[in-house]
Amino acid sequence: MRRVLKLAWRNLWRKVRRTLITVSSIAFGLSFAVFVISMGDGMYRKLIDSAVKLNAGHVTVQHPDYAAAPAVDLRVPSVHRVQAAARSIPGVACVKPLIVAQAVVASGSASAGVGLIGVDPKREREISPLAGVIVQGRYLEPGDARGVILGRTLARRLDLKPGKKLVITTNDVHGELTSELLRVTGIFETSLEEADAFLVQVPLDVARRILNLGPDEATQVGLVLSVPERQRCVMEALAKRLGPEGPAVLPWQEVLPDLAGFMAVDLGANYVFQGIILLLISFTILNTILMSVLERTREFATLLALGTAPWLLRLQVIVEALLIGLIGAVCGLLLGGGISLYFQIHGLDLSALFSADLSITGFAVDPLIHNDVTPGLLAWTGALVWGLTILIGLYPAWRAASIDLPDVLRSR
Repeated sequence: MRRVLKLAWRNLWRKVRRTLITVSSIAFGLSFAVFVISMGDGMYRKLIDSAVKLNAGHVTVQHPDYAAAPAVDLRVPSVHRVQAAARSIPGVACVKPLIVAQAVVASGSASAGVGLIGVDPKREREISPLAGVIVQGRYLEPGDARGVILGRTLARRLDLKPGKKLVITTNDVHGELTSELLRVTGIFETSLEEADAFLVQVPLDVARRILNLGPDEATQVGLVLSVPERQRCVMEALAKRLGPEGPAVLPWQEVLPDLAGFMAVDLGANYVFQGIILLLISFTILNTILMSVLERTREFATLLALGTAPWLLRLQVIVEALLIGLIGAVCGLLLGGGISLYFQIHGLDLSALFSADLSITGFAVDPLIHNDVTPGLLAWTGALVWGLTILIGLYPAWRAASIDLPDVLRSR
């Protein structure tokens, strides 16, 4: 085996230019694939992080019938029970109760339909994207008994500024019409028309008072995870602790199906694109190894005539493919991993290619993309390309020992 390996290594460098072209093709193709996949993963991770923190977390606890027909009377009866159950589960960063309802807000000059969200101000200040985009006034505080924040587009439509009053009207948990006078504490701007013209946030206690909910009730309880990959484990552990008669425990993919569907389609398109790149690399590899075999037909015929076992010749060609694939994969992983790691740290600004208000299914896309390169990504892409190279080398290996000895040896 050592002799076969030595001969295979020498044969690779008998045609240095051809070997370098093949190695370069493998390396650049693999590095491009690693960069594009890690950039997509980074964009997806950031988009998911923003969406789940604005909504009900990576894992959502809600009434079993809430998804089919959202209504405030389909509520989680005990937020503290969910918090207690989630407190000791590894990977849970925080638990955030939400109250979501439809309402109408009115000022002295106009009125508009809105999405009313009751939040815990202390917890939302730490994780919510809205807390970081307040352009006038301030974000909600736990002591705001009548505080409310709204988007800039909605504020302009209603002619509202921080300190001004508005009336919010909605149906409470009993189906009765209820109204509350609130005061604007802050105005946010997300650059998303859907949010800036529709969302209204109030403290959790204010929402409970408006909707006549109990002091421990909410329509949803979200779990934000420090390790999103533990989503399935967290769901299983939480469902077990809440019991079969407890509320439903759902992943964000079911709570936000539009976002999950877009990501599935986009990820599929990315893999098709990467497959085309791998196909082009495959032809380059096949051409190089096959040409190497064809050029050495007389050499192989002589070895066979001298008694060399055909399987040894085939093994030599396969080892050549193994070596060239290994060199190309290592170079590609070093190049692609290095570039991806740089942009993971510093970010890649794509604001020149996309508008500032780019959104996907109603959620903002940050033009500063941070790649997400992981050992797992490097391992499976490198193994895929290396394995593909060995697989492609099987046909030239078979050709190497399938030679018509009389015809080849008689030819010059």
